[in-house]
Order: sequence, then C-alpha cells, then structure tokens
Amino acid sequence: MGRSWMAVALVSAGIGLIGCAGSYQTSDIEETAPVSGVLTYQGKPLEHYQVVFMPFNGSRVGTATTDAEGKFTMGTNDAGDGSPVGEMKVAISFVGPPSTVEAGTELIIDDPSKMPRPKVRIPAKYNDPETSGITQNVPREGVKDLKLDLK
Repeated sequence: MGRSWMAVALVSAGIGLIGCAGSYQTSDIEETAPVSGVLTYQGKPLEHYQVVFMPFNGSRVGTATTDAEGKFTMGTNDAGDGSPVGEMKVAISFVGPPSTVEAGTELIIDDPSKMPRPKVRIPAKYNDPETSGITQNVPREGVKDLKLDLK
C-alpha cells in the first residue's frame, strides 16, 4: 500500500504542477471556461482531494483541490481560471491538507504512515484518468454547480 500511495501522490503533485505552473509556465495560455462544483463519494463530501481534468486532445490539464465541503474551482493557466474546453477524462486523488511549510523550504515526509489520512476513502480506480470511468464535457460557457458523486 505504501509504495502505490506514494506513486499516486507523486503523480498527483506532478499533474498539479503542470496545471498550476503559474509564473514558471513557458507554454501558451490555454483557452479555459469556468468550472466549479462539489465532489462527493456516496454522498459524503471529499475534503483535500485533487480533481484533474485531462483533455482527450492532450492539451494542458485543469486541476482543483476540494475544501472541507468538497467544493472546488478548476484552474489551468492560473488558480481558479477554469478548465480547458472540450471532452475531459477525470482523475481524483487525495492530496492532503495545504502545507504549512514556508515558501522556499522543502517538505520531505520519509514515512508514509505520517501522512494525513483522508476522512473519506475512495477506490483506487479514481486516481487514474484511464481507469476512473469518469468523463466531463466542458463547453465554452463553462459548468457551474457540477456535481461529481463517486459511487
């Protein structure tokens, strides 16, 4: 369990960096549409989970992290600026609470048992956009109040 969890965490962190590169970004600005919603599992809100929208066409991914109520707002070029437009594969994984480490310092957790645990656990299939079974169309006008309820 430890190694697979660490692999998922590293992939999630990498995807998050791709989607939220901010001032370090060197590629073109991706067209986005506003997307916000709520993520739940069997009706329970998922706190501190990352939602990833991966376009089928291979362009930049959109990401968001849920709050205590499972609410999220997607960002692609910058935090909260929306999701790429078009058909998306969706992945969802636990990323834990925001770091309290000061900027410029490195957080290294060498023991996975010290990582915070999710309040609600979801099946591992949701961690990968190829196995999650979830797709989402994002029209140019965006999607407000999107309800992603995992089963």
